[in-house]
Amino acid sequence: MSIVLTIIAVLVIIGLIYYTIHRLLVNRATIMLRNSARKTTDTAVRACLHQILNDDQLVVKTSEQVADVWGKGVMAFEYSLPIEQLGKQADALSVSSLNQALNQYAKQEQILPVEGANRAFVVSDWWTYEHLLHIDVAFVMNEATKEYVRDLKKVAKSQNQPLT
Repeated sequence: MSIVLTIIAVLVIIGLIYYTIHRLLVNRATIMLRNSARKTTDTAVRACLHQILNDDQLVVKTSEQVADVWGKGVMAFEYSLPIEQLGKQADALSVSSLNQALNQYAKQEQILPVEGANRAFVVSDWWTYEHLLHIDVAFVMNEATKEYVRDLKKVAKSQNQPLT
């Protein structure tokens, strides 16, 4: 009887060790992928904002990860810009102008979206709060992000708000 209990205990311990190592490796891979996606998206957003606003002095801070509420693997990042920093060219900046610039940037840099997606970058949200313009940009490089953009389009459609 004690041998059976020992074998069960050893199997449980081996299972826990395997699970822990597996989780560490998966999380590490996800973090590496997210960091790479963030760097690519940050570079694209900076270049496009500088182009649209015709302002090389514009400071675009590193993005923040959009909440994990949408699930792991969603490559969407939030940018916050002080409205007064946008200057005289702020009228040229819109969801459609940024989407268009990001699409052009992706083509130029040969950044491809996941199979079945129309474009690599999508402005997924846009709002102002406390004198800051908040812009969420999704890098549609995987299925999770493609589903995230699709879900946001459904929500926007149900509220009669376009998500371009």
